[in-house]
Amino acid sequence: MQIKHLRTFTAVASALNVTRAAERLHLAQSSVTEQIQALEADLGAILFDRSKRRLRLTDAGRRLLDHATDLLSLADEARSAVAELADQPSGSLTVGGLETLCSSLLPPVLTTFCTAHPAVAVRMAAAGSGELRSGVRAGDIDVAFVFGDGPPEDGVERATVARERLSIIAPPGHRLAGRNAVARDDLADEPFLVTVTGCVYRRMFDEAFPVAGVGRPRLAGEFGSIGAIRALVAAGLGCALVPECAAAAATGLTVLPWVGEADHVPVSMLWRRRRVQPPGLRLFLATVRGGIGAIRPDGGHRRCAERTR
Repeated sequence: MQIKHLRTFTAVASALNVTRAAERLHLAQSSVTEQIQALEADLGAILFDRSKRRLRLTDAGRRLLDHATDLLSLADEARSAVAELADQPSGSLTVGGLETLCSSLLPPVLTTFCTAHPAVAVRMAAAGSGELRSGVRAGDIDVAFVFGDGPPEDGVERATVARERLSIIAPPGHRLAGRNAVARDDLADEPFLVTVTGCVYRRMFDEAFPVAGVGRPRLAGEFGSIGAIRALVAAGLGCALVPECAAAAATGLTVLPWVGEADHVPVSMLWRRRRVQPPGLRLFLATVRGGIGAIRPDGGHRRCAERTR
């Protein structure tokens, strides 16, 4: 068995789709198919059931997946142990994050890291929280940044690297414009735009405005992205509760600091637990702790717009 074939197999097993696996691996679909066929020929077993529209793992495929994850982890650790001897770390590093964090918090840290370690090829991937977590567990993403603490996950390390203040964004000329801050009572029955249930941004809203709480705003609609919500707020459809760095990207809107029990949200960094971390990842984690530490996880920090300039 070749390591590259096992990596391709785990990518296909995770996506259950050759096209998506090929995009994740930056390979042609034909190459992915050839590698899976070569692995099946090597093992003398069919790994995927191709009889239906969606790929499914066979019993042999499920059994191999359990071992493939361990084998790939050991291969990474072996490579890392040898790389420790190199003067200049190299290799690749995939950094994932929510779109809001990729455009605000991460660029300064990536700039610092890439300047100090130019031989490490860095790739940034923006995705949702669930996709980021599964990517870390599968090894497709080396380190990811999400909002919220979340429950412990097997094989995944977690550290809170910042606390982001929450803000209310409102249409230009809103009745609350000019306020230093707003609280729940100021927003009673105000139309609000939210993301769908289960989204981390929706969780922020639900924690700030409990269903049974007094003064809960009126939901004016559910939308798929913070970018769409910002545009609709600008059009006058309603207000929204967003992290400060998302508010900083909103030009021409009324931005008001939110004051309440849930007025901050943690920013968490996730990475796989390994006996030996790849040098690039180990150095990146150190850079984050040194760079994002300036945001002061104790709650006091500068505006996100100031951090990214």
